[in-house]
Amino acid sequence: MQIHFVESHPKQKLLFFLAQDVDDEARKLVRDAIEKMSSLRTWVIRAPEFVDTVESTGTRPGDALVETVGGVHEIYSASPSNHLPREIDALLLEEVEYIVDSVQRLSQEHGLEFEFELDGQYVGTIDNGVIDAILAKGLIEEWRNHINAAN
Repeated sequence: MQIHFVESHPKQKLLFFLAQDVDDEARKLVRDAIEKMSSLRTWVIRAPEFVDTVESTGTRPGDALVETVGGVHEIYSASPSNHLPREIDALLLEEVEYIVDSVQRLSQEHGLEFEFELDGQYVGTIDNGVIDAILAKGLIEEWRNHINAAN
């Protein structure tokens, strides 16, 4: 069951990716985890998608390459000028918490480090299963407090 909201409402992208050297085993672990989490629940917009890209840091031959292996999840923007109904905001928070919990388990089980970005802004890290305060308090807890304040 997908919830349909105004399709033109601004959206943001939550990117979560390996913040370490990537080998084929890590790539497969991440891909499998994203496929599993995507299939185990209903998503407001759509399920997270696997990301596997390589980009150059510059325009000259020999510039460093940046590999991004992880997932991206689209959510509706709740910035002050983009009011969301409380019910939808709460569902989006639930989705992000589910992603964070899934990534935390993957990180802990395999000793992996992940970074999270929201529209290109760093919002935290999970390293060896430990969620840093920026992600736990700065994103998740603040979001939860915002929703609870809307009661």
